[in-house]
Parts: sequence; structure tokens; C-alpha cells
Amino acid sequence: MASPIYLNVMQTNLLGLIGVAVSPRGFLRLRMFLKNKQAFLSLNEEYREGLYQYSEPETRMYLEQISSYLNQELQVFNLPIDWNSYTEFQREVLEYTLAIPFGETRSYGQVAAAIDRPRASRAVGQAEKRNEVPLVIPCHRVIGSDGSLTGYGGKENTDTKADLLDFEQMVLNRGAG
Repeated sequence: MASPIYLNVMQTNLLGLIGVAVSPRGFLRLRMFLKNKQAFLSLNEEYREGLYQYSEPETRMYLEQISSYLNQELQVFNLPIDWNSYTEFQREVLEYTLAIPFGETRSYGQVAAAIDRPRASRAVGQAEKRNEVPLVIPCHRVIGSDGSLTGYGGKENTDTKADLLDFEQMVLNRGAG
């Protein structure tokens, strides 16, 4: 029997409609800028990984933490991640990314060096691209070695990456003031 995959959506000011997918093992997927609830269900059904159902109780903790982050009340997520769809290398990269502090950035090369793969900065970029739970695993904090914002979910959405980095700096500066 297929395992349940719990879905839910919420409207945000900064990122529009956000959808979350949660398995019994943890966070599977986060999608931003959705058109509607049905679009999120359709997106998930393409994965064919379980029985999809909208459920508030199973997704509450995930949406509450995302809401707290966007309301400037939370800087570190404490959510289980379902790592089953990642390779060992991808997980290593994303676990390192998870530990990048709020408001800080690292280059792809710095991430590669930190995981003892100093020549793998392009592979790090590909692993970041495979991140299914952006925001929670803060791939927006990984940038080009020259400081450029090289994509967020591919080559597109660098404006979202910039907005999230600016948001984090604003929160830090407000706290320091």
C-alpha cells in the first residue's frame, strides 16, 4: 500500500502561495508562487510517491515554522527532512547548506571545500538545484564566488534569491538596532 503524503498550502506576502508536501519521514517538498491549490496537487502527483491528501494536522508544524520565519520570528528551522530522494552527495551538500547561518552566505566553492570536495563547485550547484525544500534548506544563501546570485530553482528567480537575502539582512539589522 502506498504511504500517505500530506499536502497543504498557505498564502504569504513575500512568496505568494506556498505548498508543502510531507511524508511520514519528514519534509518532502516546498513550492512557492503557486497559482492555486489544485496546481500544487497536480505537481505532486507527477512524483507518484504515495497517496496524496490535504491534511492540516500533519502539515501544521511545517507551515507554522515557515510562517514564523516570514514573520521575522524564526531564524533556524527545526523540521525533519525526508532525505530518501537524494543521493549521498546531494544530501551532504544540502546538510551543509542547512547549517549556513541566517543572513550569511557561502559560495559554491566554499561549500565544495567544506565537504572535502574542493573541485566540485559545479556539482554543488547541481545538488543545490535539486533541493526540494528551498527556504528550509536555505540554498538562497549559496552564491557565486564573485558574489553573484546565480539562480534559485535554476537560472530564473535570482530576484527571489535577492529578496530572501535582503529579508534576512533586514531582520538582522532590525535586531541589532
